[in-house]
Amino acid sequence: MQPIGHLIQHASTAPFYKRRFGSLGTDAVSHSKGFAEKIPTMTLEELVAEKIRSGDPYSLRCAKGRLPLVVFQLEYDTETALYVALDRDDLKHYAEALRRCWSLLGLKRGDRVAIFDYGTSPVSYLASSLFTPYLKQGAADLLGCLPICNDGVSHMARRAVDILRLVRPRVFFIRNDCLQPFTAEVEREGLRLSDYTLFLVAVENESLLSKTEQGAFERKLGVPVYRLLRMDAAMFLAMECPECRLLHSWQDLYLVESVAERIEEQVDNEKEHRLVITNRFARTCPTLRYLSQIKGSLEPAGCPRGPKEYRIAT
Repeated sequence: MQPIGHLIQHASTAPFYKRRFGSLGTDAVSHSKGFAEKIPTMTLEELVAEKIRSGDPYSLRCAKGRLPLVVFQLEYDTETALYVALDRDDLKHYAEALRRCWSLLGLKRGDRVAIFDYGTSPVSYLASSLFTPYLKQGAADLLGCLPICNDGVSHMARRAVDILRLVRPRVFFIRNDCLQPFTAEVEREGLRLSDYTLFLVAVENESLLSKTEQGAFERKLGVPVYRLLRMDAAMFLAMECPECRLLHSWQDLYLVESVAERIEEQVDNEKEHRLVITNRFARTCPTLRYLSQIKGSLEPAGCPRGPKEYRIAT
């Protein structure tokens, strides 16, 4: 827990965190239980409220001494826009997380990768140094893949089909909300998707296809559909493993917890487990114990594709 203690001290230079645990010492987090007990969770609603209160685009999360080089608007359906700032090191480690997602899928040098998503999605802007200033190497650069990006808007389903026809990528990343119109267009044109790509990856910020939805799309399209989980407020990525079909993430980049939260609408005080993320590498806008909207639990490590990686069941 020592590196987490150092992260707490660094985060304490940001006004948002200074108010929450200002003088908290590293001895308070000498073990994981102390960390969970003494560091409060942070919610999206709190970030929005702080943005409205202070007017600061980063909700006062920028740490002292860090120079924001790249700024992205977070893709949340909130009345006020939220932003995250990154420097060179943040970009480097975030791109490494995406590279590991791609590697888990078996992508390698020379593979074509098509991305049908917004430019503000980390799946897009971390793909290549050609897309983002100050990013030395994106996931495609690190693996030697060839990325092709285009806007991921649901009414552009025909364009998505044309991308597949023209590019024939090994993997096609597509937004969750584009899957239904895309599938309808594939069926309308009578295409056999396996002629154009090996599988699809469904991507959305703090949202996952249910297993039922996932299975339905696989049956209609005739290729595997995997899920990539984004949590943009925490700069978090997790990729569904083709072998164990659980989400994988990485302990050197993130600390992942599964925390029981009471459901306010339930009269019997029922609880649900939600994922809580601490980002180990983010220094410009640190993220400690972000309480996500994703229900999930941690499963024992041990998948052959990543024996030491986090495995998350949702």
